[in-house]
Amino acid sequence: MADGEKAAFAGNVIGIEREIKEITDAIERSGSGAPPHIAIIAEPMSGRTTIVDEIRRIYSDRVHYLPLKFVINQSALPDFSSLPGDIILIENCQFLTTRVIGGFDVLDTFLHMQITSKKIFITTWNTYSWHYLSSVMNIDAYFPTIVTLTRMDAPLLKQVILSRYKSGEIRFVDGGADERAMFFSVIHQSVRLPFTATEISVPWIKLNFILILHGLPRKKRVQISIEDVIFEKINRIARGNPGVAILLWNASLKDNAISLSAITVSSYSISLDPDESFILSVILSMESLHAKDLSAIAGSEMDIERVLYRLIQQGLVRDDTGYYSIMPFALGPVTEYLKKTRRLW
Repeated sequence: MADGEKAAFAGNVIGIEREIKEITDAIERSGSGAPPHIAIIAEPMSGRTTIVDEIRRIYSDRVHYLPLKFVINQSALPDFSSLPGDIILIENCQFLTTRVIGGFDVLDTFLHMQITSKKIFITTWNTYSWHYLSSVMNIDAYFPTIVTLTRMDAPLLKQVILSRYKSGEIRFVDGGADERAMFFSVIHQSVRLPFTATEISVPWIKLNFILILHGLPRKKRVQISIEDVIFEKINRIARGNPGVAILLWNASLKDNAISLSAITVSSYSISLDPDESFILSVILSMESLHAKDLSAIAGSEMDIERVLYRLIQQGLVRDDTGYYSIMPFALGPVTEYLKKTRRLW
């Protein structure tokens, strides 16, 4: 998570209380047997860093924190047995592997070091990288506790955002009556797959009966709060991703006032060839990759400069001094496109 995205969640654990309890329960249950290694799985910008910060706060004197910010090699792996603390907390473990020949070597070494250690390892992973690794090397077997962050619905997102303000500090302006025609919203339920410990987020259509009743004749009409409609719109555009929703909120808020008409984002018409789709899926699953790593993954037969130019031109990817990542507001459209074209595991 970028610094600005991390700041959006700072000091706020609303909506992830269950996940934090699941982690702390696993830690407190640990005894003299095999350590209960933990994997925290989430989409980009969904709050992994928030959970990490809370675990560091709760177990401050026990945790040794290792944030990974780029793809690492064998020599960069520390001797975990010599590190202080009995909890090793490693963020962005997707950087332990790349999709090249020999790209699993560092991950294999890390997993061996983990299972032979007496310390507890808490790791965070990108959802799509995790799904890929689960399919090709059964990485789930190394983590007795797997915690999956699911997407938020609008009422929960409202709590998360408004908790940062004093009561009455934000003004909600009814500037787009046509938006009240949203008779349904998408909510996301956490479902555990049969015979596994894996949880996935499943979208459900929820009818907004209050909005439907609002369209009835005046004598039977139920009044709906404009702020609820605003949060429905934000969450619908963000597709339940709290990080994207908070960025959209910040971009739409002017002088502590927000209106329906102020909440706008660019539309995306994605058209990619196989090379472009592949590189886009790699960037999504790694979250941030340097040009040299992308070149190694692409190989000599792919014109990686042309591919990156095309992705930037369509507003899907950004270049931050040689590191490439998905544009925040393109995250939802990119994910949907890659799922439709079966590029995501």
